[in-house]
Amino acid sequence: MKRFYTIMVVLFIGATIAAVSVFRPQLWTPAFEISSVRYDVNADGSIDLIRWDLGGEVTLWEWDRNNDGRPELIGFDAVETTEGSLQPTGSITAWDWGADSVIDAGHVAPSIEQILQREEVAAARLALPSPDIALVGVDIRTLVTEIESSYDDFRLADLRMPIVGSTLPDLDTLLPGAARAYRNGIHQGFDMNNGHIGVPTAFSAPVVAAKDGTVIRAILDFTEMTPEEYAEAIATSRAAGTTPPHILDKLRGKQVWIDHGHEIVSRYVHLSGIASEIVEGKRVRAGDIIGFVGNSGTESAVNCGRSGAHLHFELRIDNRYFGEGMSRDEIREIGSRLLHASMR
Repeated sequence: MKRFYTIMVVLFIGATIAAVSVFRPQLWTPAFEISSVRYDVNADGSIDLIRWDLGGEVTLWEWDRNNDGRPELIGFDAVETTEGSLQPTGSITAWDWGADSVIDAGHVAPSIEQILQREEVAAARLALPSPDIALVGVDIRTLVTEIESSYDDFRLADLRMPIVGSTLPDLDTLLPGAARAYRNGIHQGFDMNNGHIGVPTAFSAPVVAAKDGTVIRAILDFTEMTPEEYAEAIATSRAAGTTPPHILDKLRGKQVWIDHGHEIVSRYVHLSGIASEIVEGKRVRAGDIIGFVGNSGTESAVNCGRSGAHLHFELRIDNRYFGEGMSRDEIREIGSRLLHASMR
């Protein structure tokens, strides 16, 4: 009989251990409150900023700057102490851009990651959004300004000039935003002309990638317009009062476009040739030779000449050309800082 009771005690202990192992998360995990506040920062009727309060331990900011339903940034407002506990900080200490990698100062502590992986947190973030929208005060606008600035610092980092050693062009007419009266248009990039960029350049001079990225356009089969086609294109532009996009594309000549991610694209225009390994889908590194200076698409090239060779370098940010709406001084100041180039 004594042996029977001993066996029963052992079985009971074993069953208890098994039950605790199975139900431990439910038994030991304290109640976890989740709440959110949603903001329409741009006042366009859509939610672009959400603040999550996760158990009073972590504030999670989700920022959807282009309203595509996928946050570009997740900011964590907490730090992990040396004892392993979480301490709210009152400021964002770690950024997760695109929810795939952490940059900037700070890091995502393991304890924060554990909270984000909790089923109730994941379920809350996937649930239908609340129709309630909070008023956007000065503090939220300040936060968004900080986020925008940090985001631009991240996505525009490591840019360089596409002609090695060059400066920004020294003439206003060679900058983005300059008028192009002959076609009733506006120039959308930097014209890198010999004698105006601090280093000599000429027909067939190498052009390098301004930043790591993926080639999304490489016109390998470019055919120059005939003089008659060119004249018709210019006449059409003048009559329209602007340069239609399809005509502007013809006037750019042989081109390479590189997507650097995060809505940053660089364009290299009027090329005389494209490097042999450059094809659409090709990954390139900053400084790789992608093409060669030329004059394709210009009146000189149409008439079989080689004069006027230069690189038109265009930087597009959020599908707008860099310099749009800026003054000449702003273009030079911001452009020199962005491209790590001096001004002549």
